[in-house]
Amino acid sequence: LEKVVKPNLELLKQCGMSDVASFPLNTSRLFTANPNFLRDAVARVEELGLDRSSRMFRHGLIAVALTSKESVARKIQLMEELGFSRDELLMIIRKAPQLVASSEEKIRQAAEFLKRDVGLEGRYIAHRPVLFLYSLERRLLPRHHLLKVLRTKGLLDCELDYYNTAAMSERKFVRKFVDPYKCHIPGLADAYTSSCAGETANGVASLLGV
Repeated sequence: LEKVVKPNLELLKQCGMSDVASFPLNTSRLFTANPNFLRDAVARVEELGLDRSSRMFRHGLIAVALTSKESVARKIQLMEELGFSRDELLMIIRKAPQLVASSEEKIRQAAEFLKRDVGLEGRYIAHRPVLFLYSLERRLLPRHHLLKVLRTKGLLDCELDYYNTAAMSERKFVRKFVDPYKCHIPGLADAYTSSCAGETANGVASLLGV
């Protein structure tokens, strides 16, 4: 308690994290780790461009503490290989430091989908890095396919901001983009629901031949 927990709690308070009761259960390592390990983790988060006063510092510390230094380095290198500039990368880390705890495969698949399939620029993604944290299979792909189907059928001719449609709550998305068109496209609602649940390989895209 005296040599480990108290010094760690003091450091966390210095980083603006005094409400330890709000920490997720899987972060108990922050309190019981070797104090040198925790100090190193804090330094690594600061090296990523996150200031202790940032509201995202806690998320960054949790992600970094649970991820090896080598793994973080590989993910940063991967992002650069995927075409993100250094400035864009720093912006992504500052806004969504949790990304360093994601798998390399998840990062690669999300980046390739957003850039290649959706056609988003790196700068656009960097300003909205939460897109990396959404489920590709159960959220981004089903919505992308559904909107593509509506456009193909001539039922949707207005310009939509991609982030707004991706960040929209599921209830609101269904109310706005599924319910008004399910009478025009038989099976649309069921196909979309199955796709979001991961019950079908291609969901809406398979049903409608897109």
